[in-house]
Amino acid sequence: MHSNFVAHVRAQVSAYGDTRKYTYLREAGRELVEDVATYRELDRDARALADWLTRRDDADRPVLLLYPPGPEFLRAFLGCLYAGVIAVPAPVPHDALSMRRVAGMLDDAGSRLILTSTALRASLAAWLRDRDGAAVSLAATDDEPLGDPDAWVMPDITGDTVAFLQYTSGSTSEPKGVVVSHGNLMHNEAAISAATDADDTGTVASWLPHFHDMGLIGMLLQPLYAGGELVYMSPITFLKRPVRLLEAIDRYRAQVTVAPNFAYDLLARRVTADQVAGLDLSSLRAVVNGAEPVRAHTLDAVIERLGPAGFAPDAFLPVYGMAEVTLLASAARIGRSPCYLDVDYAALERDRIVPAENGTRLVSCGAAATGLDIRIVDPVTLRTLPDGHVGEIWLGGPSVAQGYWHRSEETTEKFAARTDGAGPYLRTGDLGARHDGELFITGRLKDLIVMNGRNLYPHDIEEAVRDTHPAISDAPGVVLSIDTEHQERLLVVQGVRTTALNGLPPTELVARIRTAVSRGFDVPAPSVVLVERRAVHRTTSGKVQRNSMRSAFLDNTVGGVLHEELEPSVQRLRSGALATV
Repeated sequence: MHSNFVAHVRAQVSAYGDTRKYTYLREAGRELVEDVATYRELDRDARALADWLTRRDDADRPVLLLYPPGPEFLRAFLGCLYAGVIAVPAPVPHDALSMRRVAGMLDDAGSRLILTSTALRASLAAWLRDRDGAAVSLAATDDEPLGDPDAWVMPDITGDTVAFLQYTSGSTSEPKGVVVSHGNLMHNEAAISAATDADDTGTVASWLPHFHDMGLIGMLLQPLYAGGELVYMSPITFLKRPVRLLEAIDRYRAQVTVAPNFAYDLLARRVTADQVAGLDLSSLRAVVNGAEPVRAHTLDAVIERLGPAGFAPDAFLPVYGMAEVTLLASAARIGRSPCYLDVDYAALERDRIVPAENGTRLVSCGAAATGLDIRIVDPVTLRTLPDGHVGEIWLGGPSVAQGYWHRSEETTEKFAARTDGAGPYLRTGDLGARHDGELFITGRLKDLIVMNGRNLYPHDIEEAVRDTHPAISDAPGVVLSIDTEHQERLLVVQGVRTTALNGLPPTELVARIRTAVSRGFDVPAPSVVLVERRAVHRTTSGKVQRNSMRSAFLDNTVGGVLHEELEPSVQRLRSGALATV
């Protein structure tokens, strides 16, 4: 195996040249048209950009990449790697929240150069002027060739060389730049290939955003690593008509697709039986589901909906991972139907996994990816726990990234943990347990709600809330713990699709939510705030931001409020917070 990703890509170009390609499906009216680039063309463009970058003084720091969906991002990303320049994939800012996020990334990385497309150059230039970005240069890489591909010289790149900064989603904290080396990238791509049984005959079909770790590493770079092909579209293209992904899988006979759980939920709900009748999905062998909690009912619903089109139950591949381990940490076994475990919820509250009929259903994320070590550790005593005990998930191995960019204390705390004399390990902040050799994820350590000595998992309560009415079944929502003057109280902030209320008064919807939570989890009825769907804070990858929503509630800055019913102690806490401002 090559020590760095550039050497590996160059070998793939030599082996496959014009016989392998990347196909981007671009919207043209109601049709999708192909934008095709072969391995050889991608390599040529990467060498040209790399030659240009090596002659720029402002490329001595990480370079921010701001591109719309499409092939230009991949050319720019590879160009940075070819030049030995640290790339920083980022979402294009489009509103106040995303502008603050990207501005934070720009400042944190210390970037002096932004690469973008011609279509975005003017708006980004205006944004930079507004924030006094005089020290930052802006260049469009699709205007004309910027360098000479034949003048490119392979830089001195080793496995330890930093390849890119992957900024975390910020679901529980401020985004941080994860430092991913070429060695990390190579090891994790090999692990992904092993997990999905990828080879040089395979085709991946997906729609993921390129600035997200799953989109970058699991979608864009994985086919190039394995010698296969990619067919992809923009997230908006998929969200507008989810069946388009299935049509692409059928047309291009894709074997692999990659997405978070919500996307499969979308397919189950929005793809009709008539649409399924015209599809053949029998080519799929690895339908990767990760990046957020994998839901058993979603898997079952997809299998039922798409089964008539040849979708096999054993194609589903639940996985677990994060940016800090490059991407993949564990994966279910390919060719096996998803493994479910019904557990006693009362035992789960006591950090135990006890099988029980009609209990809370968990989905296995398999075993550690190739070359990685997973331990379940008590987050307080730092002792390794036996099977059946819930603890913090710790990861070790060559895929674990180098740390956080310019954050030495947080890097030491997060990436240099030791348990029972062994290490270093990455502390993931996720909770899970092993049972019969399978890893089950139970929640986030920071999100855990402790009430009356019981551990409550917010995502379980959030799921119960969504089941109360179709108007909220596909809308984001959060369950929070609010520390009042006397005790912890639950707060539900739930997005609503108002067009699906069908005349149901908001007061009745709140009553249903309060009853479902109180009876289902044996807790006092929660306070409830109903909001417009867009008002629930989410990361760029779609994860809800519970901490951010808690702050917004206490500061009374939650937008799009439709109706609220608050316990007096919760109302007083918010009023008190306002009084101290």
